[in-house]
Amino acid sequence: MKALEQFLLSSVACAAMMANAVPAMAQTDSLADVPADATVSSDYIDTNEIIVTARFKNESVQDVPQAISAFSDEALTKIAARDITDLAPSTPNVSIQPVATFSNSAAIYIRGLGAQGIESTEESPVGVAIDGVFVTRPVATMLDTFDLERIEVLRGPQGTSFGKNSLAGGIAAYTKNPGWDWGLQTEVTVGNYGRMDARAAINMPIIQDVLAARLVVNKETYDGFFTNRLNGKKIGKQDRLTLRGTVVITPTDNLDINLKAFLVHDRSSAPGGDTGPDRTKLLWTVLRFEEPDDGAFTIGRDFSANHDTDQLGFIGNVGLDLGSWQAKSITGYIETDDFNDSDFDQTEIFFFPTFRLQQHRQFSQELRLQSDFSDRSDALARLSLVLGGYYLNQSFELSQAFPTLPVLLAPTLRFGSQDFVTQSNSAKALFGQAIYGVTDRLNLTFGVRQSWESKDYFRDPTGTLLSPAFFTTRSTVKSLAEMETIANTNLAAGKAFKLSTDRARTTFKGGIDYRLTDDIMVYAGFSQGYKGGGFGARSATTTTAGPTDDNTSELFEAGIKGDFFDNLLRLNLTGFVTKFKKLEFGVFIPNPNVASGQETAQLNIGSATSQGIEMEATLKPTQNFRLSANIGYLDAKYTDFCADIDGPSASPTLPVSDCGAVTRLPNGTFLVDTDQTDLKLVRAPKWQTQVSGEYIVPLGSAGDLSFRAAMQYRSSFFSSVTNEPGGLTGDFVLVDGSVSWQSKDERFRMMIWGKNLTNKTYVSAFTPTAQFFNQRFYGAPRTFGMTVGASF
Repeated sequence: MKALEQFLLSSVACAAMMANAVPAMAQTDSLADVPADATVSSDYIDTNEIIVTARFKNESVQDVPQAISAFSDEALTKIAARDITDLAPSTPNVSIQPVATFSNSAAIYIRGLGAQGIESTEESPVGVAIDGVFVTRPVATMLDTFDLERIEVLRGPQGTSFGKNSLAGGIAAYTKNPGWDWGLQTEVTVGNYGRMDARAAINMPIIQDVLAARLVVNKETYDGFFTNRLNGKKIGKQDRLTLRGTVVITPTDNLDINLKAFLVHDRSSAPGGDTGPDRTKLLWTVLRFEEPDDGAFTIGRDFSANHDTDQLGFIGNVGLDLGSWQAKSITGYIETDDFNDSDFDQTEIFFFPTFRLQQHRQFSQELRLQSDFSDRSDALARLSLVLGGYYLNQSFELSQAFPTLPVLLAPTLRFGSQDFVTQSNSAKALFGQAIYGVTDRLNLTFGVRQSWESKDYFRDPTGTLLSPAFFTTRSTVKSLAEMETIANTNLAAGKAFKLSTDRARTTFKGGIDYRLTDDIMVYAGFSQGYKGGGFGARSATTTTAGPTDDNTSELFEAGIKGDFFDNLLRLNLTGFVTKFKKLEFGVFIPNPNVASGQETAQLNIGSATSQGIEMEATLKPTQNFRLSANIGYLDAKYTDFCADIDGPSASPTLPVSDCGAVTRLPNGTFLVDTDQTDLKLVRAPKWQTQVSGEYIVPLGSAGDLSFRAAMQYRSSFFSSVTNEPGGLTGDFVLVDGSVSWQSKDERFRMMIWGKNLTNKTYVSAFTPTAQFFNQRFYGAPRTFGMTVGASF
């Protein structure tokens, strides 16, 4: 609770300091101050121009000289979005899906780079932020879209103006703030596979123009679309409750205080999946099991797979207008507790189940000072300046229990096992950004960020033995406190180890934009980002624990944004080249001294270049007809990838590596590094496109009837680093559609929607797990339903 106390004290202190500052005239235009109805009425293609804050200032998407896609609450409603996975089809070169084994975690890939891991020691290449607070943990990032004001998808490294550094891109979600009118918004969705969602938001002005509150409740359930062949029951259920409350206080004209709290209570189960056939894995060679050919959505599960997550968060935004300067404080605290059971082998064989227990805490504080020289008549009037500082403290504890290890590999040892890992991380940064208008049409941008980061890592791979082997209940699993005590004992005996690392890095951003006309802008820019190196959560020795080096990226980007033919056509076109260095991958290494017989090493063994073109276009030939298209072309290739990805092999003589090292293992076999640059990057299709059309039929006093259809295509791509054939997917079309009605006063609406209407079956993820088995997961089949909403 220390971090929570820090959060409360920081928010109160910042509010107190700002309340005593010099009064000024207007509100700050920073991240949390964009109102819930932040749109600009116009005669453009979209009558509601989305206002974004990607550069610490309020501006239209069309005025931001970088690749950014934004979704308003209206846009999210039109595509029947339930969570952020529904954004990907409408955004070029972006892939978002649930992490294969954790439904509440998002695997986000932008321009060919991302991650689908869930370990808290590892940072994600794509950052996620909620109301200006950077979320440091991959679990519980599957954000729902109800009552969001907008979502911004930023493509490319975010090294200056996105909370913490981000290697490949960022997703920023902003929830709605209270207004000064009473209001109630309700929504109910029913669909196949037992889907039932109930949502409500109430707006409460308590003291007019001084104090207002907004309360949101969101209950989401469905049964899942997999069937267990053992008992006929559904697999992959969701049962998630989200509560959020926001209080806005404006005691003076120049001070605004925005306090948010949210709670997520998730009692879902693991997504369904099966085992990809592979007769070289232990599942076949030892147990002679191979997945029956009885359909993608009929699977076997002999072990519980309950994923229990509780998350509590507080976000405090305090803004003060000082006239020529605006001050901003963003304070965040998030705590997450998990207890997950997993039938990790995805079969009806009691082979590799696990229990996973984890606690995570993060506290962050960001302070910004932003100029406002609009009232001046000298050169400073053309300058927009931001100066800031950032602090983050993050910690977690994780313990994983294995009912079949080490007995799986040593049958005479009739025990299960449980290990432990913990890490604390602190990050500090100073940053600045300047945008200068050389003329009314020409602007220059420069940004710099100096970051410092330290990590303290404690790993106990030995842990403890559990009795009996093949246990099936959580009661056998030891608590985190017990495991920490055991870890300290093992540390004293030399069976556990502690490591630490300190890093400093500077990143830059520069750009130029020029308006050819009032409606057409061209731009070019350069930016750097990085993903901090660190330690491997599943390492068994100091040799494989790390730390790894920082993964770095450099982006060169140019584009044009414009409205053409009297605003009938909006066209945004971007070209980019991104160079990634010291990319980090997990490599399985045999180790007979640990229960699993292998360990995972995080290694900097890759570099890549990602280049391509992105187009977003909207054509509105009439007031009631709209066509939209986005196309992403991606050429992503490794320029360096030297590793042994095939595992140990025997050789009568010392092997020779063509690019790296040869490692002799204790059993006489060898790990031989080989050149793997011919592999394809994960989730990097060469082509990705979506075409959609919407037609509105006015019904006069009865409202409007809308028809929408969308087709998405992605060329073939691999879903695993090592490019197993079973993980090859893509090269098909998915079709979505909806029919909706809205009353003339916009108070009532109804939508009948469907996704994957052709019921296409396809592999969505494929994860080889050492020598044991392959995990194979499928995308959702045809889903459909009806959503009814009302606003009062």
